[in-house]
Parts: sequence; structure tokens; C-alpha cells
Amino acid sequence: MVAQGFGRFTFPVLLTAIDRELLGSYTLAGFLSNVPLLAYLVGTGFTSLLSTRSDPTDLMKIGVTLSVLGLGSMSVSPNAWTLALALFLAGFGAALVWVPAPGIAASMVGPTQGGLAIGLVGSGIGTGVMIAGPLTSAVRTATGNDSAWRSVYGLQALFGIVVLVGLLLVLRRGDNAKASDKVPISILTTVPNWRSITLAFAVFGVTYSLFFYFLPAQLVASGWSGGTARLMFAVMGLASIFGGVIFGRISDRISRRSTMRLGFMMMATAPLLTLVDNGPTVVIGVFAFGLCIAGVPTTISAMLADVLDGRSFVTAFGTITFAFGVAQLFGPPFAGWVGETTGSFQIPFIVASVVALFGVLLTLRMKMPLSEKNPS
Repeated sequence: MVAQGFGRFTFPVLLTAIDRELLGSYTLAGFLSNVPLLAYLVGTGFTSLLSTRSDPTDLMKIGVTLSVLGLGSMSVSPNAWTLALALFLAGFGAALVWVPAPGIAASMVGPTQGGLAIGLVGSGIGTGVMIAGPLTSAVRTATGNDSAWRSVYGLQALFGIVVLVGLLLVLRRGDNAKASDKVPISILTTVPNWRSITLAFAVFGVTYSLFFYFLPAQLVASGWSGGTARLMFAVMGLASIFGGVIFGRISDRISRRSTMRLGFMMMATAPLLTLVDNGPTVVIGVFAFGLCIAGVPTTISAMLADVLDGRSFVTAFGTITFAFGVAQLFGPPFAGWVGETTGSFQIPFIVASVVALFGVLLTLRMKMPLSEKNPS
């Protein structure tokens, strides 16, 4: 919740206020949105390399520490440059937390419940996203400042400190902490359908980055109030809390491939629904996309966890997350430029839907693993 929900995903909620105070341009805002994405990409690369010899729990502790430092720095950033540095810290820390987290969760249960375990871990991200909107509204009401954003990051940093202390006290190193054998980066190639899985995660990165970061701004551009737009962002966060658990459980019971296909079909439909001039339809689209934000990565993680565990999982997941990180860099600059040029984000949302269809095609290409042919 701290590393992803706060450190990375609060920014879209505060974007309009930050733009007024420090930026003055949606194009610049789009590039600034790319800072945590770039940091996440770099952090993923480091995590993949470090995981070949480091214990995953150590990486998580370092990641939360960096995320807290980033949040604290955001709350006192005097200009766009220092804010960019703070966003980089938070994004880098998020990678060190999220890449090992699914593997740690899956290793605690059997393969028949791996998807559910990973989904429960991912629900923390959705909780952070859901809290961001109401927290922002509460802070602005309490301060009487409709453009307040630093205090939001400050409160999140304080909460992050509490989480960090608890993590240091509770989380212990794994049984393989003393293992000295280096895990090769090529471990990913032992996973069935690894090429399609990697490409699917890249498709997910492009789709989500085109839609997620500019949803509140698009709703405001469509005539929604700022408060209602933040509420819709909270709805998306609420959906993502359940998305990982629901998709994880479905993939445990039915099929990883079929569940992923369902997710991409929903991601192809949801952005178009949010462009319809009908409130309930927009809510359905936002909620559906929120389910997929956590659901698709959960399913992808479970595909790896079915074959790998421990440091092997972290190395492989870090590798495909690197592809995801590269892909998501393209969304915000393009969406920001279009938004500033046209005053709307309709085109990026339509592009997001088209890209998601490629994800559907990739799932159709995947071969059925032996574990699905012989579930017993």
C-alpha cells in the first residue's frame, strides 16, 4: 500500500493541484508522470540483479525505506526538479517492494492457492489508491485549501514510517537466505509461454499508463467536479482491492490463460465506457478497469509462481516487470501531449482500448501448460 498505492499512485489524484502550483502544462505533467515509471523500470532492473544473490525480504525492507523517503521529500518539494527526484525515490522503492512480494506470498501456500495469495498482497495497492481520493478531500476540507497536496504526501509518509517499523519487526528472512547459488537471469525461459507472458505484461503497461494517470483529469474535462473525479479514482482503487483476489481465485479454479484473457477484454472495454455521457456507465467502466489493474498482474504473477519460487521467482518476475516498465513509459507523455493539444484525453483512452486487444490475442496464442491439462 505504501510503496505502490501511496508512493506511485497518489500522483494522479494530486496532478491538477501540482500542475497549478509547479508545472503549468499538461505536457510537462505527462513527463513528470514518467519519472516514477522510469524509476520503477530502473528499480526493477536492480531488483532482478540483486535477487540472484539477495534474500527477497531484504529487498522489501530497503524498498519501503526508499518509498517513505520519497513521500517525505514530496511533501516539502519546492519546485518541479525536487519533486521529480522524490518521485524517482518512491518509484525505485516500489520496484524493490513489489517484485519480490508476490513470490513471498505464493511460497507460503500451495500452488492451488497461489493466485489467491498473490491477489491478497496486491489488494494493498488498491487500498492505497482508494484512500488517496478521500484523504485528499479530507485534507483540503481541514485546511480550507482546495489545492492542498503537500500535506497529503506528508500524512502518507508518517503512515509509511509506521509500516516500515512493523515490517522490520515482523518480516524474517526466508529459509533459503543462506543459499549461495546464483540464480541466472535466463531462469525466465523455463516458464511455459514466457515470451507471450512478457509481451502481455508489456501490453498491460501501455494500456494502464494511458488510462490510469489521466482518469481524474479526463473526468474534469468532461464536466465532472474535482471532488467527484477523485471519488471515481477511489472507486477504481476499491475495485482493485478485490480485483487481485477475484482474478487470483478464478485463475486457481479455472485457468490462468482464460482469466488473463478476460482481464484484457475488460481493459479493452472499460476506457470506452468512461467516455460515454452517462454517469452509471462511467462508474461501470471505472470499476471494471480497477478490477483489472490488480487482476491481470496477479494472474501473470501466478503463472510464474506455478513454476518458480523464492529468488528464482523474483529474478523472473523482475525480468518481465522490466518489459512492463519500458512499455508504460510511452503512455503519459503521449496522453499529456494530446490532453494539452485537444483539451481531452479521449484519444489516449481509445488507444488504450485498442492496445488491450493485443493482450487478448496473446492469450489465444498461449499453449496450455501441463499443470492445466492435469490439474490433479
